[in-house]
Amino acid sequence: MHFTYCPDCGSKTVPRQMGDDGAVPYCERCQKPLFDMFSTCVLSVVRDPSGRIALIRQSYGQQETFVGVAGYMKCGETAEQAALREIAEEIGLKPERIRFLFSAWHAKRDQLMLCFCAESDAADFTLSQEVSEAHWFAPEDACKAVRSGSIIERLVHAAIL
Repeated sequence: MHFTYCPDCGSKTVPRQMGDDGAVPYCERCQKPLFDMFSTCVLSVVRDPSGRIALIRQSYGQQETFVGVAGYMKCGETAEQAALREIAEEIGLKPERIRFLFSAWHAKRDQLMLCFCAESDAADFTLSQEVSEAHWFAPEDACKAVRSGSIIERLVHAAIL
């Protein structure tokens, strides 16, 4: 989000040079810079002890390929807490361990994606209304089930290494 008006007082912002950041929207009334904002999201895959990977299809959006469990971080959560919460909410699993793998910019949606691999014993899924289906995939099949060139493809590859 790029600020044209101050969210606190409603004044129109003016560009002001802010060191190495260049021109930044600035509220002269509140005397503060208003740096661009973006959403921070988590994206996770879950592995079972045999190395299978859980992927989902969402009940909305495209249905051609599978994706990982994703969601927005809530205020006060760590990225790890958000990833574990989303996994529990969307597919009903309670992973024992989670590890951060990488971050990626999702330009189409102006989102920072924080990507994780969680470890969980294989279990039956309990799907939320946001998920139309979930499956355990062998690693080689998981790579084929996701969209080529996507962030989730990178995450699947990183998780099986």
